[in-house]
Amino acid sequence: MGVQVTALALPLTAVISLHAGAEQTGALRFVQFIPFLFLSLLFGVWADRRRKRPLMITANVIRCVLIALVPVLAWLDALSMFGLYALALGIGVCTVLFDVCWMSYVPTLVQKEHLVEANGKVNSSFSVADLAGPGISGLIVQIFTAPYALLIDAFSYLVSVFTLTSIKRPEPEPTPGAERHLGREIREGIVLVTKNPFLRVIATIGSAYNFCYMFIDGIFVLYCVRTLGFNAFTIGLVFSLSSVGGLLGSLAASRFIKRFPYGRIYVVAVVVGYSGWLLVPLVTGPTWLAAAVIGGGFVFTRFGLSVANVVALSLRQAVTPQNMMARMTAGMRTLLSGLGTLGALAGGFVGASLGLREAIWIGAIASVVATVPLFLSIIPRLQKLPESPEEALEFAAAQRGTA
Repeated sequence: MGVQVTALALPLTAVISLHAGAEQTGALRFVQFIPFLFLSLLFGVWADRRRKRPLMITANVIRCVLIALVPVLAWLDALSMFGLYALALGIGVCTVLFDVCWMSYVPTLVQKEHLVEANGKVNSSFSVADLAGPGISGLIVQIFTAPYALLIDAFSYLVSVFTLTSIKRPEPEPTPGAERHLGREIREGIVLVTKNPFLRVIATIGSAYNFCYMFIDGIFVLYCVRTLGFNAFTIGLVFSLSSVGGLLGSLAASRFIKRFPYGRIYVVAVVVGYSGWLLVPLVTGPTWLAAAVIGGGFVFTRFGLSVANVVALSLRQAVTPQNMMARMTAGMRTLLSGLGTLGALAGGFVGASLGLREAIWIGAIASVVATVPLFLSIIPRLQKLPESPEEALEFAAAQRGTA
């Protein structure tokens, strides 16, 4: 929930307090995600060599300090766009480390048969925060102004550190390789993602969508404020309404998987999730109508994305050996978030050059096109979640033989 405060308050700090334009808000999103492009692979090797939980705790302690600096600098009248970029970059570095670790940590806590359920519950916790967070965040920002609302997120990281510390299940010590070599270990992670027929497709469509998402997201708050006339509370309500779909999707994912073929669930969820941005440039009219249409449409979008995320994450974990889990996650995050980083930068420049609505049209149409590689892959023919990486490769080989 604290992260939801930052997701709204950080760009609003730039737009309202520092009078940022489209290029600057796009650049702000860019610096938050640029660490995914350069550090994911390095952190992946590091995390495969160590226990994950201590690294996650360290990352959140640092994020707490960096986020708290924004209101402190604002109070001292020393906050600038350059300072905001620097803090956003530091927060992004810690986010890379945390994300690489938690996705690799979950399989050490549960057995394979509970993996989908576990990922669904983790995703549900995110969705609950997404549901309540934006509305509360909008109200907090409205009352306390954007910079000072960030104190809530700083406090939330302390809560996160406490809950991580409270986990009692021992984490296995990573098995050391015969010989460690940073370059070779990074290369192994890249090869796994690019050569595995399941991971390659997930990475391709996910990175394409993330580019489109960040292309739009980098200018979305600016578009809502300057084109649609939304205030902070209205933006928060739209995000909260959209999160209803995310929560429902997280809760429904495991039930869908028990009743329908695994690959078909993923295809339908991706199509629903990737198409929702088309509503944003379409809507016109009064503020209340625009908010209702966008928020209502996002319910279906987030439902699809939530189901797709649970299905894809469980499939990624199922087809990857445990001793390469962090490197696989790092390789995926490099592609997924790294390309998204470039999208944020591109969206800002296109929005400034062609107009905000025109830029969002471009991103929304490209998002739909991003689904095409999935239809050309073997994933739609997958009936169930593979029991092991070996079983997944056998299925892929059999599908190639019958193609």
